[in-house]
Amino acid sequence: MRTTIADADSTTPVQETTDALRAASRQHGLDVPGLSAVGGKVELGEVTVATADRLARLLDAPVQTAERNLEEWPEVRQVMRRLGAAFTAVTGGGFLDLYFHHDCVRCDSDAALALSPIDAQAARGLLAALRSRA
Repeated sequence: MRTTIADADSTTPVQETTDALRAASRQHGLDVPGLSAVGGKVELGEVTVATADRLARLLDAPVQTAERNLEEWPEVRQVMRRLGAAFTAVTGGGFLDLYFHHDCVRCDSDAALALSPIDAQAARGLLAALRSRA
């Protein structure tokens, strides 16, 4: 069951954290359309590689300085590593599983990263990190 901001009847701490993450993401210009509360966890959904790269930088990951094409596997792999390490650091050991979806000519979809659901503690750590960079 997915819970969105429209389901205001029963607000849980996870829903409140999700709503706050949504607001913090918007404040930082991060497009995270799949952000929702699902079964006691925060579902981050899919984001563009550029959004993942921006999130990594917001979480103080080292900046990739070389010219790069964020649609190519070697650069995407670096973004994934940087984001995973930065996420672990700001959440005090939280784990973020990332899966790369290549661009698809047939369905006309851009490359994206699927971000795993995270528990409430990791979500609060991520929220605190985003708020501290406002």
